[in-house]
Amino acid sequence: MKILIVDDDRINSTILHRLLSRDGHPVITAFNGRDGVALFESEQPDLVLMDIRMPLMNGYEAARQIKQLNPDKFVPIIFLTAVTDEEGLAKCIDAGGDDFLTKPFNRVILQAKISAMERIRQLHAMLRRQNELLEKHQETIRQELEVGKHLFANIMRAGNLLDAPCLNYWTSPMSLFNGDLLVASYNPAGGLHIMMGDFTGHGLSAAVGALPLAELFYGMTAQGFSIGDLAEEINNKLVSVMPTRMFCAACLIEIDSRQKSIMVWNGGLPDVLIADRSGCLVRRVPSTHLPLGVIAPMTREDRKLEIVEMQPDYRVFLYSDGLTEAINGAGELYGCDRLERHFMTTNQPEHLFDTILQDLENFRGNAGQTDDISLLEIVCARASEEPVGGQLAQIRKHIVPSEWEMYFAFGMRTLQSVDPLPTVINALMNLQAPAGHRERIYIILAELFSNALDHGLLNLDTRTKKTPEGFIQYYSQREERLAALKEGEIRLWLRHTPHAKGGELTIRIEDTGTGFDQRSVSSSLDDNTGHGGRGIALIRSLCSGLIYHGTGNVAEAVYHWNYQL
Repeated sequence: MKILIVDDDRINSTILHRLLSRDGHPVITAFNGRDGVALFESEQPDLVLMDIRMPLMNGYEAARQIKQLNPDKFVPIIFLTAVTDEEGLAKCIDAGGDDFLTKPFNRVILQAKISAMERIRQLHAMLRRQNELLEKHQETIRQELEVGKHLFANIMRAGNLLDAPCLNYWTSPMSLFNGDLLVASYNPAGGLHIMMGDFTGHGLSAAVGALPLAELFYGMTAQGFSIGDLAEEINNKLVSVMPTRMFCAACLIEIDSRQKSIMVWNGGLPDVLIADRSGCLVRRVPSTHLPLGVIAPMTREDRKLEIVEMQPDYRVFLYSDGLTEAINGAGELYGCDRLERHFMTTNQPEHLFDTILQDLENFRGNAGQTDDISLLEIVCARASEEPVGGQLAQIRKHIVPSEWEMYFAFGMRTLQSVDPLPTVINALMNLQAPAGHRERIYIILAELFSNALDHGLLNLDTRTKKTPEGFIQYYSQREERLAALKEGEIRLWLRHTPHAKGGELTIRIEDTGTGFDQRSVSSSLDDNTGHGGRGIALIRSLCSGLIYHGTGNVAEAVYHWNYQL
């Protein structure tokens, strides 16, 4: 060790110099505090032996200045003192000293103290190197997390319509990344798809799984797939790419203001709560499926949806279990009972969302967060309103209209296992892409296809949907009859003829069933306040012509489109 001796007593300095040199230490000497500070700055010694009483600058002040010169490096200072009282020794330590040696000093004790300081100095040096490495690693991780956060935010934000007028939401991640997923987007028919997911754990590992889910959600929703299709495809994706211990409790909802229905697939999330105009709880939709990513493939029963007739005054609430499992300073859970009490005493449902959040904040106080928390409210009265900025409008592709035809035939097995409409609409749009008309064409195809399947092949009676109970019964019968279908086929022809400003799309659909009497259903949108019979009237309002042939099992519609709607 290079040792600096600061002592105005030349005899003491000479003795120390010889002792230390004999042990192999390089030694430099100063005879007052001011010179000692200057030598320390120029020579950078490893250890300082400091006298207290000296001219120009005493040892206390010299020690303080030495410590300030190199605050990041540990250079021990041993005070040489004849003081033996506790107050004097404490003053040495307070000035920056690390040890003291009383005069007259003992050679053995001197060597032992120097050896001890050398070990401490080496430990400090090792700790400093480790801290520097740790800081570099932390900076690298921080940069990577910032990039990840930026990419994650952009991917999650792209196409996300959580700013839809009917949605109020609040989410609070436990860490930088959110393990709760909340996304919303419109399908081509104007229905709003919403998904809330809660991944195993929290933080980055949980958030990583949200990226493929968001991509699938946006892509499949835009293509017109149902939330049952979404649940199945997302489940398959998670099983294939995520570790076994990672899964996602999720709830998918479709709000269809045109059909006045709420469809729910709940796999592992808390009950979906539905309140009426007074804010009282009128319906709950519990989890009836496993979380996504647990097991594949899904069965038909695994895809089954809960269908609720949508009343205009309904408010639908979704939340992750982080809300009810939030704790206060005493370690108590917020709990489901406390949450649902808000649905018993309110007469101001428009304030329910804010009231729940305020109560949660008051309950938690300063207690730490133990999980990601999400809360979503769907205001059904505003479900038909379009978001500001017109996000429903599709990206326009200016492709020269051309002449073409397509033909599809869907057999019994296909009808029982998949919804073929997304494939049809994607084939059509990829070929011609009439700008801004995807939603209308999808609605026409969906209504025609639904009539061919429900009435032509399954012989369902739309009048069953006149009451709320019948509405549920209708879709239960549909599931049962479709599963029991022994034979049947739906054939679809699409023919496109171009004109100067766009084109004419002829849609012909035929089923092999008995057909139905289209005259027996409502043909007016204005006076139809029931739960069915709007389909044909809607098609007529969008098309320039709709003709039924035979027994009603053949329908032909003509849709004209221009470059600008």
